Amino acid sequence: MAEKAQKVLNRRGFAKVMALGAGGAALLGLDPAKALAKMPDKWDQDVDVVVVGAGGAGLAAAVVASAAGRSVVVLEKTPLMGGSSLLCGGALAFAGTDMQAAENIKDSNELLYQDLMSVGENMNTPSLVKTYVDNQLATYEWLKQAGIKFKKVNIASGMSVPRAHYVSPPEVIKTLSDMAKAKGVQILTGTAATRLVQDDQGQIRGVLAERGARKLSCGGRRGVVLTSGGFSLNKALLGKFAPTMTRAKAMVGLGSQGDGLKMAWAYGADIRDTPYIKATFGFSLNAESISDLALVFYYGAIIVNQEGRRFVNESKSYKVLGDAALVQTDAVGIQIFDSSIYEAASKGPRSLDALRQKGAIYSAPTLKELAEKCGIPSGAMEETVSEYNRNVAKGMDPQFGRVTLAAAYGKPVSIGRPPFYAFPSTGFILGTYGGVLINDQAQVVDVFGDIIPRLYAAGEVTGGVHGAAYMTGSAFGKALIFGRIAGKNIST
Repeated sequence: MAEKAQKVLNRRGFAKVMALGAGGAALLGLDPAKALAKMPDKWDQDVDVVVVGAGGAGLAAAVVASAAGRSVVVLEKTPLMGGSSLLCGGALAFAGTDMQAAENIKDSNELLYQDLMSVGENMNTPSLVKTYVDNQLATYEWLKQAGIKFKKVNIASGMSVPRAHYVSPPEVIKTLSDMAKAKGVQILTGTAATRLVQDDQGQIRGVLAERGARKLSCGGRRGVVLTSGGFSLNKALLGKFAPTMTRAKAMVGLGSQGDGLKMAWAYGADIRDTPYIKATFGFSLNAESISDLALVFYYGAIIVNQEGRRFVNESKSYKVLGDAALVQTDAVGIQIFDSSIYEAASKGPRSLDALRQKGAIYSAPTLKELAEKCGIPSGAMEETVSEYNRNVAKGMDPQFGRVTLAAAYGKPVSIGRPPFYAFPSTGFILGTYGGVLINDQAQVVDVFGDIIPRLYAAGEVTGGVHGAAYMTGSAFGKALIFGRIAGKNIST
């Protein structure tokens, strides 16, 4: 009798999942018969764990799962491993580290949690933020034990105290891929997963993929981990979730087409944080890499538009600044600063000298001459700087409420020591930061709040951690932290 009841429940559960899948496929404009793949008679590859995407999250998941004795195959759509992790600035948001202690920086899990929720405007999923916080220090130690070298710790966007721990992204990717290969993990580059495969019990059992002209199926006896990145290069998906971002440029991994999101969505996965996708402000107008980013405003610069007027509180997240800049003339905001601020900013993660040598930063002995070089009405910019300096002296900013340098850190400084500098800047999408909802075990959750059996996800393909905005280092941090969690839980 109990066995019969269980079969009925299984059928009901499967019917629910199939209904979800059909609905998700319809939302995507897909034919459900094509979006929902059937189980093959025989898998081309049959392993314990299939990981889709070989960026930071996928490689972390593969390392942990293989260390637990599981057989793993990683499918990477592009010819190279790394994805957007390889292109990021290398900051990791960690709290309570020995590096902070050495510099007498007081930080804690509690402060990190408060900052993440504050930056996310409390739109984050609290349980996921707590999971990030509870696992971040162990991830820091795990990376150190793996041989990753941490260069420095700095203040960055969204932080009350300096907690951006800088690493070399290529070193992280190489170290993790070497660890995975040493444990027998197969990494198949140039192999694009196209559909998730579900068995007759409603459990995710593997993926269909394409490797050049060849179609293949990869079965995961314990399930699938989606770590396929975001959808910054998919204008159709950006148009669905964040229409204004279709105007922004993108600097992301070549595979950022939303494949994993669509595959999970077809089976009813819930979606979070996508309305808050933002461009990162602070790039030169023709930026080619992360080295063309300079956040001088966090050291005291103001940001003016081409009319010479401030338009935003410069201490806010560079994602919020990106939104503000996109609606200015030509989507441009010009960072204005003096020699003292130039020197302070050059002590940060990267010097400003390289941008000057490229001609991206202008300089002049007076604000009037600087305005002329930028094509800004000189009187307007001089008036803006004078008013700002008067308010700095009073400790107030009646226009935009700036009372700090970055988030809750530092005090604004006046702009008065020549020569003066201008850095015309714009926003680039560095990642979509929203996607399928997961729980604290990195299991994908459907629109009813139930887990989709044997489907896990980590990294940029997921939503819930960031909420309305983003703390520097929390995206790369999220990838590694939840990649480890997914690798552990799919193995147990």
